[in-house]
Amino acid sequence: MLMGTQCTYCGPMMQMLTEFIKLGQISELRIVNIEHAADLASELGVRSVPWLRIGPFELAGSRTKQELQLWIQRASSFDGVSEYLVEVLTEGNINNARKLIHDYPQALENVIDLMADPEAKINIRLGAGVIIEEMAESESFKTVIPRLLEYLSNDDARIRGDACHYLSLTRDRSYIPDIEKLLTDDSAEVREIAQDSLDELGE
Repeated sequence: MLMGTQCTYCGPMMQMLTEFIKLGQISELRIVNIEHAADLASELGVRSVPWLRIGPFELAGSRTKQELQLWIQRASSFDGVSEYLVEVLTEGNINNARKLIHDYPQALENVIDLMADPEAKINIRLGAGVIIEEMAESESFKTVIPRLLEYLSNDDARIRGDACHYLSLTRDRSYIPDIEKLLTDDSAEVREIAQDSLDELGE
């Protein structure tokens, strides 16, 4: 946790975190006063306190005891990672999503699932799309390709089309046969996306 001596909310948060230590809900607590560690705050990109890292999550601003407990529980679950991504993408804070994936590459699976979540709000899907576009040609993205391939046969035409488009961004021609199957899709929009994807791959 990063705190400052003039911070009104830092004291109560430190007390709550200390309670969690006593209860065994967290194993270690490091508290740093940014007035004596400006370099660390700059390195972490922290501009205001309180600021907290719980597991892979970075949380800015004051949090209630219930919120802190929830994030502690989420830190060790797949669904918790998705919920964190939903929160930061809803806020338009895509840099926090990028940081999470940099430190925790497995979170790309969560990004793929958010892309395909029919209940996800448009800004969350757009944020997921930006991340996929940035990562599509990376080595770490290869681990989530099977998940993307599964979505090519999803019942939702929007999801099939998005999966097809993002697959083409890998620039990997070995996926051409998978994309070609969508040229006879029931949806005209999906067929168009499939053709555009094939054109993108030089087919």
